[in-house]
Amino acid sequence: MTTLILQQKRDGHALSQTLGGIFSQLQLWMDKRHQRQQLKKLEAHQLADLGLDYDRVQMEVAKPFWQ
Repeated sequence: MTTLILQQKRDGHALSQTLGGIFSQLQLWMDKRHQRQQLKKLEAHQLADLGLDYDRVQMEVAKPFWQ
């Protein structure tokens, strides 16, 4: 009986870690998407103020969300 309870606790912890990892990855993808959308809205002089090159920004915003 004790072994079964301990096994269930470990499995629950592993599931929690897995779900936490999935949530973290989804959050990262959403953040990247949002940041690229914001970059896309900036005008050339704003990009220059940030030290960003227009062509480089265009390459960045063209990337899929998972990259």
